[in-house]
Amino acid sequence: MASTEWNFLVLLMVIMAFSEWVQHSDAAQITFGSCTPQESDERGQCIHITSCPFLAELLTTEPQTPAQLLLLSKSQCGLDNRAEGQLNSTLVCCPRSKRIDVEEPEPSHLPGNDQQPGNVLPGNDVCGFHFADRIFGGTNTSIWEFPWMVLLQYRKLDVNKSTSSNEYTFNCGGTLLNTLYVLTAGHCLANRKLEKAGVVLHSVRLGEWDTRTDPDCSTQMNGQRICAPSHIDIEVEKGIVHDQYVPNSVDQQNDIALVRLKRSVSYTDYVRPICLPTGDLIQNNFVDYSMDVAGWGLTENRQPSPTKLMLTVNVLNRTICQLKYTSFKVKLYESQLCAGGMAGMDTCDGDSGGPLMVSISTGGRDVFYIAGITSYGTKQCGFGGWPGVYTRTGAFIDWIQQKLEA
Repeated sequence: MASTEWNFLVLLMVIMAFSEWVQHSDAAQITFGSCTPQESDERGQCIHITSCPFLAELLTTEPQTPAQLLLLSKSQCGLDNRAEGQLNSTLVCCPRSKRIDVEEPEPSHLPGNDQQPGNVLPGNDVCGFHFADRIFGGTNTSIWEFPWMVLLQYRKLDVNKSTSSNEYTFNCGGTLLNTLYVLTAGHCLANRKLEKAGVVLHSVRLGEWDTRTDPDCSTQMNGQRICAPSHIDIEVEKGIVHDQYVPNSVDQQNDIALVRLKRSVSYTDYVRPICLPTGDLIQNNFVDYSMDVAGWGLTENRQPSPTKLMLTVNVLNRTICQLKYTSFKVKLYESQLCAGGMAGMDTCDGDSGGPLMVSISTGGRDVFYIAGITSYGTKQCGFGGWPGVYTRTGAFIDWIQQKLEA
């Protein structure tokens, strides 16, 4: 279906659902970034259509002119998949002068921003939700997608390796768990390659999408331009590698680590935690599940991607995966997952420590859980028939909870 046809179908559904707006028009206004409204020179904000009377009133105009329908269509700047109902989830670029005069919530007043202790994990009413339209051989993500993803920033040591320089590099990824902790791979903290490169973990970058720009801006399919807030860099207080992880081991068992930040994170629609597996998901090996991986790692050009990329992979039976890796004398454990294996599509250098994500329908909404952590694969990324190996997060839930401190 052409995008124009889809937009008009969405508008028809919005019009049919207009009666819901009357009941929700007093809801708190939330902004999803700045934008440039159609037919206007002033700046706008991407907000729920219920908070923009200028556009919401067009829904009740009968009959609607082609120009009004086109304006509504081109004003859409996304969908909020956390809201229920087509009307309540529709987002539009609303001129600043034509919004409801409601105070926009500061980050500290958003759900989950109660500055909870570091040993408290958010519930699935806070974690795992992302706002989006919807690696190696991967596709571009939207500017809002996977808000729990972080970059680990390393500081290069001077030649004598006793003092730090002002050079920084991104060598690994990670996943925000709560206001103080990031989950990553053990080899992102304990690794001979990092030692030889003379780098040390310094900080974590949150709310990033394109490493070349700050702030990040993106032009949507309908021509709407959206800009996110600036990214956030927070220094690392300490790294916690699993006690039984052996750096540079062949099988990379227990390849998991936590990073504690020096200060708490405030959640926004661009910085938000993922959910850890709970209940039956803890023991699930996810065979034949389709999952997402994402990161800024090497692309098919052997260069790091400046923008966050994503890829969908299927989880394989570990026995089948073991047959492949036996030739390298590598043993796979129950605490590991195998996924992917299609030629030209894989996680690669720089994606290490990033999440293997599964979307589960919970309470009528799609909630993302971190099923695995990118661990290792073949030296040549994207080699057909060779899946990547991931640390299975469910096997380490107790370890994670024991290491979290208030």
